[in-house]
Amino acid sequence: MTDKSRGIVLHQVKYSDSSLIVKIYTETHGLQSFLVKGVYGRHSRFRPALFQLLTLVELVADFRPNKDLHFLKELGVDVPFTSIPFSVQKNTIVYFLSELLLKTIKEHEANPALFGFIHQSIEWFDLVKENYVDFHLFFALELTRHLGFYPKLEAGDKGEVFDLLEGVFRKSPPAHFHYIASPLSESFAALCRAKTDDLDKLGFDNACRRKLLQEIIHFYRLHIPGFNEMKSPDILREMLSS
Repeated sequence: MTDKSRGIVLHQVKYSDSSLIVKIYTETHGLQSFLVKGVYGRHSRFRPALFQLLTLVELVADFRPNKDLHFLKELGVDVPFTSIPFSVQKNTIVYFLSELLLKTIKEHEANPALFGFIHQSIEWFDLVKENYVDFHLFFALELTRHLGFYPKLEAGDKGEVFDLLEGVFRKSPPAHFHYIASPLSESFAALCRAKTDDLDKLGFDNACRRKLLQEIIHFYRLHIPGFNEMKSPDILREMLSS
């Protein structure tokens, strides 16, 4: 079936000297893999830049039922980036976001709410000019809303202790060791309450950011079966320590 869809590039790997296998999260068919032949050839219809991580694309593809690989008929930019390709810091964050999405999105069916969240978040991230160093933390936490384990934060919670297993704040530590203690739990609570326009008001230092990133990844491991090691946090930690 030939269909048109918006998409978000999550991963690419070389298949041969001139071809790629690309994973794209599509608006109409969920996560799908495409074999793109001759990308690096002189007469290729598809520029390699179209397959950079988190590129927002429009595509026409031949979606074949019960097949692992599909073929692109047309591919173009949906929303052109103005800053991401030119910023080392933003590219480092994009690497983390794409790896996180690749590890958590498995469905091959449409999920309009999830697609809309990711698409809008990437658009915002490209347009924002400053005060975005905490965006990866905000995005990772907001993504849990769509994955079904967003932290439960009551109006009176002050962030004393966050129980990573139960996803709730407590007055005292639970019997197990999967929790965030104060004062880091207070920063975690502030992140839970934040909006994109508030990120510049969080006031985290680099040490706090590194610890929050570690705990958020721990949170994912506890709630997503098979969530294994990530490569990008090490690169992020280097960026945050510079």
